[in-house]
Amino acid sequence: MLGLAPAMKLCLAFGGPSDERNISAGSLKPWVSWLSGCADVELEVLFFDRERRAWRLPAAYRHTNTCEDFESQLDPERRLDDAGLDALLAAQDVVVPLVHGAFGEDGELQRRLERVGVSYVFSTPEALERTLDKAACYARLAEAGLEGPRHLPVTREAWRAAPEQVLLHVRGLAAAEAPGLAVKPLRGGSSLGVTLCDPSDLGAALARAFEHDDTALVEERVLGGEFSVIVLEGEQGPVALAPTEVETRAPLYDTRAKYLHGEGARLHTPLRSSEAVGAVRSAALAAWHALGLRDMARLDGFLTPDGRVLVTDVNGISGMGFSSFGFLQTSMCGLSHGDLITLLVERALRRAGSAERLRLAESQAAGRRVHLLFGGTTSERQVSRQSGVFAGLSLLSRGHAVHFFLMDLSGRYTEVGLFLALHHDVEEIRALVEAPETRARIAALAREIGAELGFDTARSTRHLRVGPTTDLPAAVQDADFVFLGLHGGPGEDGRLQAALEVLGKPYNGCGPEASCLCSDKVASLRRAAGAELAGVGVPAQREVDLGELLDWTREGDFALRHRVLCEALGAHALVMKPAADGCSTGVKLLRDGRELEGFVRAVLSGVSELPAGALGAGSRPLKLPVPAPRRWVLEEALVDPAAPPLPRGDLNARNLRPWFEGTRYVELTCAVLEDPASGALVAAVPSLTVAVAGELSLEEKFQQGVGTNLELDAFLGPVLVRTIRTRVEALARALGIEGYARLDLFYDRHRDRVLLLEPNTLCALTEATVLYSQAASTFGLTPPEVLERIVEVGLRRAGRGADAQDSSPSRTAITSMPAR
Repeated sequence: MLGLAPAMKLCLAFGGPSDERNISAGSLKPWVSWLSGCADVELEVLFFDRERRAWRLPAAYRHTNTCEDFESQLDPERRLDDAGLDALLAAQDVVVPLVHGAFGEDGELQRRLERVGVSYVFSTPEALERTLDKAACYARLAEAGLEGPRHLPVTREAWRAAPEQVLLHVRGLAAAEAPGLAVKPLRGGSSLGVTLCDPSDLGAALARAFEHDDTALVEERVLGGEFSVIVLEGEQGPVALAPTEVETRAPLYDTRAKYLHGEGARLHTPLRSSEAVGAVRSAALAAWHALGLRDMARLDGFLTPDGRVLVTDVNGISGMGFSSFGFLQTSMCGLSHGDLITLLVERALRRAGSAERLRLAESQAAGRRVHLLFGGTTSERQVSRQSGVFAGLSLLSRGHAVHFFLMDLSGRYTEVGLFLALHHDVEEIRALVEAPETRARIAALAREIGAELGFDTARSTRHLRVGPTTDLPAAVQDADFVFLGLHGGPGEDGRLQAALEVLGKPYNGCGPEASCLCSDKVASLRRAAGAELAGVGVPAQREVDLGELLDWTREGDFALRHRVLCEALGAHALVMKPAADGCSTGVKLLRDGRELEGFVRAVLSGVSELPAGALGAGSRPLKLPVPAPRRWVLEEALVDPAAPPLPRGDLNARNLRPWFEGTRYVELTCAVLEDPASGALVAAVPSLTVAVAGELSLEEKFQQGVGTNLELDAFLGPVLVRTIRTRVEALARALGIEGYARLDLFYDRHRDRVLLLEPNTLCALTEATVLYSQAASTFGLTPPEVLERIVEVGLRRAGRGADAQDSSPSRTAITSMPAR
C-alpha cells in the first residue's frame, strides 16, 4: 500500500478515440489498485470517450473490462465541458495519461496538461508526436544512425485512385530472402490492423489497416527474432532494461497472442543470446535519446540473423496491464508494481518542484502471510496463472505478504518470485524453475541493471527467488492463509480443500463437499433441478463417455445423430463440453451433424487446439483439454433461431437494447459473495454476457479489452433484477456454496426462468473477470477489497477471523451496503 502526503491530488486518464482504448482500460487497473486504497491520495479517474469528451468516472466502473461495459450508462452530469476539464486538471498535483494511440500518444492530451500548468508522467508532446507516426519515427531514428525496415506510407485515397501504381512501388520492398510484406496502421499499436501478406494480397491487408487509420505503412517483412525492451529513467538517467524475446508460435505476434496470456507466444527475458542483449539495450538507449523520451517507454523491434537491430515500434505510453512487459522487466531488477508507480509519480512531482515522496508499505502492513497456489495439472492452468497473479498482486497492494507457489503437472509445488510469476505462460515458469544456469545468468544481468538504477544487489535480485520443489504440507507450512488460484482438477474438485482442512490451514472458496459437487457439470445441475426452486431450471443434458463417442465414429451418419440428439433434448442445437473442465476449454456450440462429427473426432484424436476454420467457415480457434477427459456432456443449446443479429459497432447498452428486446435467451454471469459478518450469500447485479460466435471464447472471458459484460439493470427494471438475484442466491444455497462463486446462467425472457449452466466455486480472478466489476457496481468494493473479503471469510470459517488483523475499510458488511 502507498501512503502519500495529505491532500495530494492524483488524476488517472484513460480511454480515448482509438481502438486501443480497451488496452488503456487494462493499463488503468494497476494504478487504481495501488492508489485507491491510500487514505492520503485524493484519486480522480477521467474517462475520455471516442469523441474526446471527458467524464469523471465513478469508482464502480474503474475495474470494468471494456469501455463499452459502462460508457452508455454514464450520468450526463459527470461529463466535463472544456472549462470544467481545465479546472479539474489544474487542481491536480500529478496527472497520469494512460491513453494509448491517438489523443494520448500523439501529444494532444499532454499539450492540454502543459497549457493548464499541471505536471504529468511520461514524455512531452513533441517526443510523443515523433513516436506515434511510424514513418516520422523511422526518419528521426535514421538521422541518429538507427536502422529500420524499408517502408512506404499508403493513404486510403492513393490506394483507391491508383492501386497499380501503389503495387509497383510496394513490390520493391519485398526482399528475396523474405518476400512478404508487413502492413499496419501508420498511427497505432497493440498489433491492431497488422497483417503479414504477399504483394498479391495487399488490398485485403490495406483494408484491415484502414479500419484503424486513413494511412497504412507497408514494410518489408523482417526475418529474425522479435524483441521488446523497456527504457526506464532513474536517478542516474535512462536505463535500458533486460529485453524480452518473443518466440511466436505463428508468423505474427498479434493482439490475441499479446493479451491472452499463455496463447500464441513464448517469452524469454532476457534474450537467449547474451551478445544480443547488449546490442538491443544500446539501440534502445540511442532511440530514446534520438526521440527525446522521458520517464518510461517501450521499444519493439527485430534482431536479424546477421546481427542487425531494427527498431520497428516505439511506445511512448507503454501498456501497463498487471503482467505487461513493463512490470515484467522492472520486476527482474527489483521493482514491484508499487515501486514502479512510486518512481514514475515522484519524477513528475520533482518536475513540479515538489519534494514529496510516496511511502511504500506493500508487504508488512497486515502481518498476514498468504501462500498463493497457481498453475496445476489441468488445461485451465494458463488462466490459473492469470488469476493467481492478479489476486496475489491485489493482496500485495493491500499490505499482505504474498508468496507465489507454482503447482506443476505432477502436483508438486515450487515457490517462485514475482519476476517468474509475471511470465505469461506456466510452461515458461516451469522451464525457468528447471534451469538453474539460466537463472544465474538472469541474476547477473539483474545485478548489472540494478546497479545502473542505483540499487544494491539484495534489492536487484529480490524478485528472482526459486525455492525447493515440495509437497503440499511443506508448501503451506508457514502460511497464515492459503489462497487457491487453481482451476479445475484437484484444486477445484474438493481434494485440495480436504487436504488443507486436515492440515488445519484456512483457504478460500467452498469446502470439500460443495467443491466436489460443483466441479461436476452433471451432478451440480441434477442437484439444482432437484431443489425445485421457483423460477429456476436447467437445460436438458445427456452424458457420454469416450467409448460411446468412438462408437459414433464407427457408425457414421452424424447428421442423423445430431437430429436424434436434438429431438431427445428438445433443442435446436447442441453444446458439447467436458463434464469437469471449465474456462471455455473444450466447449463448443454444434449446429449440425458436420460440426458434431468434426468436434467428436478432434476430441478422440487428442489434439490440444482446433484452429480457426476447422469446423467450417467462420469457426474460431478452440482449446481442448489434453488428455481428453473420459466424461463429456451434450446439452441443450439455449439459442433462439428467431433472435436478431448483433448490432454493428460498439456493443454497449445503447446499441444492444434492440437486440436484447428481440432475443429470448440471454446469457448472464452472476457473482455471489458471502458476507463475512452474517454468513449470508448475496448475489450481485448480474451481467449480460454477449457471445459473438454463439459460445464464449477464451478471449471473451479472460482477455483484457475483449468481451461484453453489461449490467442487467441497463436492460431490465429493478424489481425483475432483484427477483433474478434472489433466485441466484437460492441456487447458491442449494449447491452449498461458501465464500464466493460465479454462476453462469441463461435467462429465458419468455418464461421468466433462470437456467443454471454451471457454478464456478474457484472462478477466474483475472483482471478481466466480471466478478470485480459486479462487486464494485453492486457493493462498492474494489478488487483488492473483494479479495480481502474472500480471505476474511476463509479465516472465519477456520475460526481465525476474530484474531486476524484487518484495518481495511472493506470490513463493512455487504448486507449493510446500499446494494442496488
